[in-house]
Amino acid sequence: MTIIFYGFLFCFGLIFGSFLNVVSLRYRPGKAVLDLKILSGRSHCPHCKKKLTLWELFPLISFFAQGGKCLGCRGKISWQYPLIEFGSGLIFPATVFFLQKFYSFSFLAFTDFNKVFFVYIGFAIIWILIFLILLLLSVIDIKHFLIPDSLNISLLVLGVFVVLLKIFAADFTLPFRDSFLKNYQLIFSPFSAVWLNHLLGFLAGGLFFALLFYFGKGKAMGFGDVKLAATLGAILSFPDTALMIMLSFIFGGAWGVVLLFKKKKTLKDRLPFGPFIALATLVTVFWGYPILAGYFKLFNLYL
Repeated sequence: MTIIFYGFLFCFGLIFGSFLNVVSLRYRPGKAVLDLKILSGRSHCPHCKKKLTLWELFPLISFFAQGGKCLGCRGKISWQYPLIEFGSGLIFPATVFFLQKFYSFSFLAFTDFNKVFFVYIGFAIIWILIFLILLLLSVIDIKHFLIPDSLNISLLVLGVFVVLLKIFAADFTLPFRDSFLKNYQLIFSPFSAVWLNHLLGFLAGGLFFALLFYFGKGKAMGFGDVKLAATLGAILSFPDTALMIMLSFIFGGAWGVVLLFKKKKTLKDRLPFGPFIALATLVTVFWGYPILAGYFKLFNLYL
């Protein structure tokens, strides 16, 4: 039953991934992300413009069955298609599995459909949507060097729901579950109130990146990155935001060094930073606690 459940979630995620590909590939700067005029119409080969049949639109399967090429002109199909589909497919089961472990709650074993069940269902849906939006904005940022305001606003709205659910679930949530860093929040956060920690996360993420934007005169950091960091700070709360910021620069710096060694970029070239912020957010959520625990163990500190 468990394998079937997660398999269904993965397949459902693949379908969303196919949709995200359409949105990202058809997005035009200055237009709405979900512009129906742009999104409407059958999918077609980017090379020969041949309209794709149903058999050519199956997520993952079609790409590999066709050898990564169009059936009509044999033009190469971008690896973006299977990668985004697979990433989206993983988001659904991975998020549900992680949240079940984090909150010690089983969606499959639950039989009483009360407020506890629906709160945890709410957490799962919201975090899946957050990761899907981060995946979409990462692709758009890589292609266009911008992060649409509508996606930031959508994330901020989801962040408000995260805070409200945490406050509502305070009576039946396990201790130290307001932060993905668990008990480390007691050390690094000056507040105990949920909404204050989220407000502090918003300010920490926004102000730090705003200073980089100001002193770098917009060259080191785009203002879309500032808004994204503030928004994710509001979602993650503090001190999770601090770890997210550090990880984003570690990932960004490491990738920059790789590109420099391969001579694909120079020190004067820009890098889209949104994907690194998104990746740092995902790592903070899924592995933030073991990362901090491992770090403190280096100094024989066990908390």
